[in-house]
Amino acid sequence: MAKKIILLLALILLTAANVEAADDINFDELATTNTEGATEFLSLIRMKDNGALHFVAIDDTIHAVGMVKYSSELCNFYQRRSKDGDFPPLKFLMILPERERGQLDDNLGEWLGNGHIIPVYALFDVKGGQIIFDKPFYSARGITPLHYHSTIQNPVHERLIEIFMTHMPRLHEIIKSKNISLP
Repeated sequence: MAKKIILLLALILLTAANVEAADDINFDELATTNTEGATEFLSLIRMKDNGALHFVAIDDTIHAVGMVKYSSELCNFYQRRSKDGDFPPLKFLMILPERERGQLDDNLGEWLGNGHIIPVYALFDVKGGQIIFDKPFYSARGITPLHYHSTIQNPVHERLIEIFMTHMPRLHEIIKSKNISLP
């Protein structure tokens, strides 16, 4: 049931993202890295019906949307370090609404209708305030994997993960500057 709710939210977001001036949008955008002329950005939204928070990564050039449920750990991932000083792997579920089957990564995660939910395992470092990826990104079958043995190969999926990760520090700054209180 929870998986269906997550997918429904993703579908609502995709529809709303394609409507420029809709009065009945089901979410409020709290913060975004979107600027004039930007083709890719990361936003933090709050659903109007239940107050749930989600990150939405968008790349207009490839017409792609990915959604990730908010958590403070994800919001601050680039600031956390393990006891030995390294950055721990970043793990999250990315919801990809309205995806066509028959593409790379179809066997990863889980499908719900036309929506694809992919678990992501990303290794990274931070140098000079910049997120440095250690590609490839990893994934697995199902949405609660114990191990991530498959690589994410679809360039669209890779790009959405990159946007999510690289835009997070800027989004975090914007959230702070707007004094947005988050759990």
